[in-house]
Amino acid sequence: MDNSNIYSLNNFDFLAQSFARMHDQGQDVDLEAITGNMDEEHRVWFCRRYERYCQKQSVPELEH
Repeated sequence: MDNSNIYSLNNFDFLAQSFARMHDQGQDVDLEAITGNMDEEHRVWFCRRYERYCQKQSVPELEH
């Protein structure tokens, strides 16, 4: 993946994290609709990030 545009990657990462949070809250997330216009490389990267954040969301946070 071309990492020359770090802002795009940060935006994609933010979206992956946001959709994972929505999923954790019980909302339906349609990855096919979200990634429908992405090229294959970006779609795979986005889906991996989304899955990673979904796994993190399922781990209970420690209360302070």
